[in-house]
Amino acid sequence: MNQDLHGLEATNKVDWVALAHGGGYLKVGIAQTLEWDGSDRTLGLLQAKWSTCLAFAAGGELRKLYPDHAALPWKIVLSCQSEPDERTKEFVRRAAETTRQEGGDFIIERQWEAG
Repeated sequence: MNQDLHGLEATNKVDWVALAHGGGYLKVGIAQTLEWDGSDRTLGLLQAKWSTCLAFAAGGELRKLYPDHAALPWKIVLSCQSEPDERTKEFVRRAAETTRQEGGDFIIERQWEAG
């Protein structure tokens, strides 16, 4: 895979990890780097990226890399610069259920409303 890829196109890596404001949980981030166009390609990239983040967080790598915060809950955060299309929102809703079964959550962080 091209090492220059990041965000949705870098499906094999987590974009960032951060402590949430207030310190209540760890955020495993996915950066929006493509426009939400409802295409199979964009949705497929998001699904692959989410799967990578889920394996990272639920599989123990997150706690191993950040042992000082191992007791905190975690969330996969889709950080969006523009509002996702309906197919993407539906995927996030379904994937959030699976993520909760693995001990975390999956949310959309709405940067487009922060203006």
